[in-house]
Amino acid sequence: MVRKQPSITPLSSLTIADLERLLAERKAAVAGLTERRGAIADELATINAQIYEAIGTGSVRLNRKPGPRGPGRPPKDEHDRPEKAKQAAKSSKHRGRAAGAKGQSDLHNAIRSALTGATGPMKAVDIAKAVLARGYETKSKVFHLIIGQRLAEMADVVKPERGLYALK
Repeated sequence: MVRKQPSITPLSSLTIADLERLLAERKAAVAGLTERRGAIADELATINAQIYEAIGTGSVRLNRKPGPRGPGRPPKDEHDRPEKAKQAAKSSKHRGRAAGAKGQSDLHNAIRSALTGATGPMKAVDIAKAVLARGYETKSKVFHLIIGQRLAEMADVVKPERGLYALK
């Protein structure tokens, strides 16, 4: 079926009767397509029912919304845990290395020495460059961000302006 392209005319040249006729045509076309879609959906539902009947699973509702979540993780039961896990839970609440005093690591001390040698407040990027120049070794690609985190932990560092750090 070859469809003829409608001629394009400016809307200002159409009369109200022409516009109402065009609107009625469009509504009729949409109504026909909507009716056809409903018939196809009914046919698809019938075919699905036949498939599920042939499989023997009964009817399954399609396009359903997800229901509530299941019960989630079951409560902890000490009897179900392995013996090694029980011993680890009794010995310590935390895994890994014990935390040291806040603001008292080699990096903190390197930051202090870099700030001590400065003539004024410094940016985190400049502090990172000074710490690396003093021999601190790191594999970090964003070392200046780590410096910023450590500066926030240090009680003896002040921020005179935004983005600048100095020792008290």
